[in-house]
Amino acid sequence: MIVVTGGAGFIGTNLCKKLKELGYDVLSIDDYSSGKMKNHITDVKYVTSDCKNIDTVVSKFSKIKPEMVFHLGEYSKVTPSFKDTDKIINTNLYSTAKVIEYCKDNNIKLIYAGSSTKYANDGANQSPYAFSKAKNTELIKNYAKWFDLKYSICYFYNNYGPYQDTCNDGWETVISIFEKQKNKGIPLTIVKPGTQRRNFTYVGDTVDGLIAASRVVENGEYQLCSEESFNMFELAELFNHNFELIPERKGDRQHGIGSYEHTYDKLNWKANNKLKNWINRHEN
Repeated sequence: MIVVTGGAGFIGTNLCKKLKELGYDVLSIDDYSSGKMKNHITDVKYVTSDCKNIDTVVSKFSKIKPEMVFHLGEYSKVTPSFKDTDKIINTNLYSTAKVIEYCKDNNIKLIYAGSSTKYANDGANQSPYAFSKAKNTELIKNYAKWFDLKYSICYFYNNYGPYQDTCNDGWETVISIFEKQKNKGIPLTIVKPGTQRRNFTYVGDTVDGLIAASRVVENGEYQLCSEESFNMFELAELFNHNFELIPERKGDRQHGIGSYEHTYDKLNWKANNKLKNWINRHEN
């Protein structure tokens, strides 16, 4: 049995679906702050709870100890994190510490969804969100030294694909936002200066990378990113739609390019899907 926190969210839903296809029993723990019940995958057990309660939830809903825990269930918005500091403290720091402690106490491997913001210049200190994620990676690595915790830390880069609009509050993926704006016939909103460059990765590739990372024996960190990168003006060109510039946002980094060679080598994994194919999927 495998536990997925945040299993009703965007990446979590795709992960639960893939794990079921691989024949695993899956238990999702999600507080539904951004996840949606409409995302539920058949035969996955969904429990509504804060992941700080992981010990109690697993004891109640499973007769066996999990093989591993995929911890995706954290607050994940950069700019809003400046006003949602209480959520950062409670969800990203306290709850994650409880998940780490649970994995340590039960000798369970932890696969943690880190944040690629740490790879930007001073990225770990650019927002409360980025800070919390960086501190959690430090805690996990220290638990490995102190208590022999087994872990893989995976960093995500602008995912797109099925269930990408799960959040549906204006803070979902940029691809989801642009698709909605184009469908409404309104300009794509590009945050100034527009030259900021990002990798864009299909969620199915990310899920495959997560599973590959879970199977590696040694502890490690992996940047699950596609080789494709675009600045915001180039992205607008892919959508073949007009755009308008909007003011810069607090905490946004100017560049977010991943380094994928180490991950490709260690995991024997590569992102194969192309963003243009996803954007144009309804044209033929």
